[in-house]
Amino acid sequence: MKNYLSHITVFFYRFILLIALFTVSRILFYAFNANYFSDIDFFHLLKILFAGIRFDISALYYFNIPFIVFSLVPGNFKNKNAYQKVLFILFIVTNSILLAFNFIDTKFFDFEHKRLTSDFFNSVWLGEDFITLLPQFLKDYWYLLILWILSIFALVKFYPKLNFNKLRSDKISVKQYAIHFIVFLFLMGLGLLGGRGGFQLKPLRVIHATKYTPAKNVALILNTPFTIMKSIDAEAFQPKKYFSKTELDTIYSPVISFNHKVNGHNQNIVLIILESFSREYIGALNNGFGYTPFLDSLIQESLVFTHAFANGKRSIEAMPSIIAGLPALTDDAYITSKFSVNKINAIPNTLKKLGYYSAFFHGGKNGTMGFDQFANVAGFDDYFGMDEYPDKNDYDGNWGIYDEPYLQYFGKKMTEFKQPFFASVFTLTSHHPYEIPEKYKDKFIDGTLNIHESIGYTDYSLNKFFESVKNTEWYPNTLFILVADHTAQAEKPYYKSRLGNYAIPIILFHPGDSTIRGKSDIIAQQSDIFPTILDYLEYNDSIVCYGNSLLNDNTARFSINYINGIYQLIQNDYLLQFDGNKSIAFYSYKNDSLLTQNIAGNDSARLIHYENKIKAIIQSYETRLSSNKLSLD
Repeated sequence: MKNYLSHITVFFYRFILLIALFTVSRILFYAFNANYFSDIDFFHLLKILFAGIRFDISALYYFNIPFIVFSLVPGNFKNKNAYQKVLFILFIVTNSILLAFNFIDTKFFDFEHKRLTSDFFNSVWLGEDFITLLPQFLKDYWYLLILWILSIFALVKFYPKLNFNKLRSDKISVKQYAIHFIVFLFLMGLGLLGGRGGFQLKPLRVIHATKYTPAKNVALILNTPFTIMKSIDAEAFQPKKYFSKTELDTIYSPVISFNHKVNGHNQNIVLIILESFSREYIGALNNGFGYTPFLDSLIQESLVFTHAFANGKRSIEAMPSIIAGLPALTDDAYITSKFSVNKINAIPNTLKKLGYYSAFFHGGKNGTMGFDQFANVAGFDDYFGMDEYPDKNDYDGNWGIYDEPYLQYFGKKMTEFKQPFFASVFTLTSHHPYEIPEKYKDKFIDGTLNIHESIGYTDYSLNKFFESVKNTEWYPNTLFILVADHTAQAEKPYYKSRLGNYAIPIILFHPGDSTIRGKSDIIAQQSDIFPTILDYLEYNDSIVCYGNSLLNDNTARFSINYINGIYQLIQNDYLLQFDGNKSIAFYSYKNDSLLTQNIAGNDSARLIHYENKIKAIIQSYETRLSSNKLSLD
């Protein structure tokens, strides 16, 4: 028994080493993102560090099952040096990979404000961007590579080893082996208990992190191997059912009907999706402080929505939200999910019925983030990517073509289109690594964040684009819509909150329509753009869309998003956070913009109303998604 106890003891020391290194990686995660977690005091941080161990044990157990079994299985063969070397290699390789994901997320979190999930493996391999950008990421974040190497050194240096001199070589009797096997089964059961996170009815999930901290901070409690593991489990998609079909339709329906004369306006539509253009960067929407002098001037002649929000935190989530009114309400991005080829109502395939030609432009490599595949599903007639761009000298060396030349190309191509047309372009220069052409170095305000200079460059590129197209034949008959794909780095406390973290611009500009003017403080979201276009064109039919026309005063305004297992509904003056089963927070954000006062227990009637609304949206979306009913055609 003594030999077996030695193996058990050294195994526990090895597991404690893993817990210690995961805790260190969590501290580093906090340190590198301290501005985002600025509302956490010392004692709350300690609570988070201890609570995080529960999630660490779960991930470490499941990913280390081979190592655990081979370490604890009864038998004297484990006393051999060669066997222990194999265990050592298995331990180092497995856990070096797990720690690598934690360190990668230390910086990725700055972009998406959530831990990576399994769809990371789908999205990073779409196109050639991962291989192209890897050297740049290693160059920019070399210190994370060093920290990871140090963590591997710690795994090797402090790996507890067996003392072979104290092991006995006696043959194990049948009785001893039976006892050892019973202990082995007990330890594996104990490990399974740790893996599932305790005795609770359901195994530990991402949403359990909200038990220890507000929704904004759950990423700090979690670890990346855990969120990847749990999102893989989520592949078996089961739509939630809160209401009967009759009840559901009385609370919320995504079927929007228009009662206009068909194609009343017959105008061109130009949709410009701006990479990472947080509302915080736009001076006209921040008391004059910003980095966008052109947009500031354009806003004075436009209809702008000052309380507009993104439906997701990633570019790959923005395209379905904007083009098809499909908010990002699942862990997997729609474009990379198994539902990506479902039939959908979208702007291009709907306008095709009215005789519109449509084209999508993105200066990135063809295949990037699956934009070209989604454009095909949505019904665009043509896709123009980097492959179609004529001058590869304008390549930025990272993502694709710089914004200024690509927007000029976009403008020239539109002069070739037969009217009416719908054309959309997705900019890219204001994306990490935020490189701008050498000739423009020092031309734009550097600001305090890495992104600010590239925001100034893209704003300048927009100015040059509008100057180049304003004398074209199609320009006076065109509705321009400018919207950000998602937010990026933030400075002010409001824009770090779970409310401001989604705040983006939505701008409508029409040079020939004086009714498209002014500022509106209604709640707006990316998913509203699709029905807004149809409403403006006086469309006369029905669609499935999880938004509402911004030009219709007789509809309930809301914005919805989802991250880290938590759904968020913004409506009227209130914000609800819901974990899929229950409401976890309710805020009066007009009076509490930083979301510090949870009033869930103070207004139960209003809370129930909002909870029913968000449940109905979730159920409707998941049911239609799984049954391929996101289109009425």
